[in-house]
Amino acid sequence: MISAVARTSMRTRAVGRVLRSDGHHNTSPNGMHLPFDTQKKGFKYIYWGSCAFFSALPVIAAWWQIRKGNGTKNY
Repeated sequence: MISAVARTSMRTRAVGRVLRSDGHHNTSPNGMHLPFDTQKKGFKYIYWGSCAFFSALPVIAAWWQIRKGNGTKNY
């Protein structure tokens, strides 16, 4: 069973944590804090395309290494 003193100290730490984190409430328009323009027409295609490419890159590299085989194929 938790004593009243322990419960009070736990409650005090939780309230203090919330008060400390509340000071970082700076609002900015969408994408204004980024070093590139997110409102451009093709941004989403470039973003998702680069995410897909860099996610697939290890699989492509593994396929290339397996495809090379033992050096008997001509490229």
